[in-house]
Amino acid sequence: MDAKKILILGGTFHMVNVVETAKRIGYYTIVADNMLGSPAKKIADKSYDINTADIRKLAEIGRKEQIDGVFTAFDDINTWHAVALCKTLHLPFYATPAQLEITSHKKRFKEYCRTFGVQVIEEYDCDPVQGLEFPVVKFPVIVKPADSFASKGITVCYKEEEIAKKAVGGSKSA
Repeated sequence: MDAKKILILGGTFHMVNVVETAKRIGYYTIVADNMLGSPAKKIADKSYDINTADIRKLAEIGRKEQIDGVFTAFDDINTWHAVALCKTLHLPFYATPAQLEITSHKKRFKEYCRTFGVQVIEEYDCDPVQGLEFPVVKFPVIVKPADSFASKGITVCYKEEEIAKKAVGGSKSA
């Protein structure tokens, strides 16, 4: 019996473990993204240099390679692309669009968790234009730009002065 084939969207460093695990359990791995030489592509069985938003071309690859599934993680954008690709190829996916709507929006997700008594990390908005006034917080804190996604721009701060330095230049959430 031939190995099942999985198309993995995104070849960043975070996806290396995904490819390694898929290979270890017997999958033939195909990684697709538009970053030449991305880390996960280097260890995949096969790779394609393609924008993961190009669902039509990804579907062509999926049909040509006779893939059995699509996977991605750690990246909201590629998750939405994977949902669209699975719909196009009539493949199942691990999350529904309704579930992704909740999990893709941090505040909505935290509200949803609180509804069911799940503890969440507190969030504080800091607006450097209005002046930096911080509530009493327990350090360390994670500072993340409000206008970024995935893990882009995240910094760990251990003192209030570090937050002020990171918050200069744009709105942040801590």
